[in-house]
Amino acid sequence: MKIFALLFALVSSPLIAAPVSLFDGRTLDGWDYDPAIWRVEDGLITGGSTTEKIKANYFICTKKSYANFELRMKIKCSGDPKTGLINSGIQIRSVRVAGGHHMSGYQVDCGAGWFGKIYDEFRRNRVVWAPTPEQQAALDKAVDVFGWNEYRIRAEGPRIQTWINGVLAIDYTEQDKNIALDGQIAPQVHSGGVALVQVKDVTIEKLAPTPSAPTWESLGGVEAARKLVAPPPKKPAATAPKPMKEGNAVQGTAKTAAEQQKLFHLADGYEIELVVQESEGLGKFVSVYFDQRGRMWTQTAFEYPVDGNENPAAADALYQSKAKDKVVVYPREALNAPLPADGLTNPTIFADGLAIPLGILPWGAGDTCYIQHGHDLKLFKDTDGDGKSDTSEVLLTGFGVQDSHLFPHQFTRAPGGWIWMAQGL
Repeated sequence: MKIFALLFALVSSPLIAAPVSLFDGRTLDGWDYDPAIWRVEDGLITGGSTTEKIKANYFICTKKSYANFELRMKIKCSGDPKTGLINSGIQIRSVRVAGGHHMSGYQVDCGAGWFGKIYDEFRRNRVVWAPTPEQQAALDKAVDVFGWNEYRIRAEGPRIQTWINGVLAIDYTEQDKNIALDGQIAPQVHSGGVALVQVKDVTIEKLAPTPSAPTWESLGGVEAARKLVAPPPKKPAATAPKPMKEGNAVQGTAKTAAEQQKLFHLADGYEIELVVQESEGLGKFVSVYFDQRGRMWTQTAFEYPVDGNENPAAADALYQSKAKDKVVVYPREALNAPLPADGLTNPTIFADGLAIPLGILPWGAGDTCYIQHGHDLKLFKDTDGDGKSDTSEVLLTGFGVQDSHLFPHQFTRAPGGWIWMAQGL
């Protein structure tokens, strides 16, 4: 009888709970979600679309909050990468942000280039854990990028461990005492591409609580928690910088191109001509290239600066959007004649909707151009002869977007059909 009583006490103890299912395979009872995005299809939690781009980050979250637990689920994030970013993740110890679809808290990521990472969503806005090269190599062999992957996430006190298909992907211990160790669980469908996220076999096992652990409530909510983990303000400079000399001044009334031209001092025998001046929607030019027809190609940089290090999600969203920048072509009727007094005019917009296309290289007869954009090096083509590209394809991808100064640039033709480029500060 004593042995039976001891076993009964262990099974019924509130510190040890058997795994329970969070999804019954038929309804979304117990979940908070946008019905325009999330539904049950074929017995699966399903979010996103197979025909339309996802316009924002959407999360389906549990109505209950969990502190220490072991979560298991199978998740599949599928779609065509040519349509944009195909990405998902699983929020843990997170809360819904008031007035929107966002969640704030840890995101255990899922998607090409993101497996094995933790991103601190809508709080610190940065990756707080990334696998080592050795761990990444093991993960690359284990994950099915666009197929089903089984996640086991164990959160106990400040430590978070994650296994993907049985391979240890994350072993992170939170050092910041102002980070909540409780919250909701929420799969995500990321903005950017035509993506479909599916989830099944969701179970959770509650673990013993951590005494005096910080919670979202004790920290004062999302906005208060964000301020607690915000980076310290930069110290002001010890002395004020000296003002720039007239002629280089960035303050006051902007000078016209003709006025600036008069400020140049040239050696005897040299002349200066105005090539191009800024106009409505065209400016912040980066570099200059000439095609075989003598036309001048350049690009704008109105979206500068972009700090992908500070906010990778915002940077990726910009590169997936229809941004402000363009690749511009200026015609020149007589190659040996002096330039018009007001410079080249009547440009053609070869490509638009871009964000800081730092590297460009026109090719062939001027109907094709290599263009760097975000993570990708793309080949744009004008197939109908109207001077504007109508097709594009990704030739290389995987470039970082942490800092727009690091984009591949200065594309140069080289012998043997090679293209050389530079990358760095």
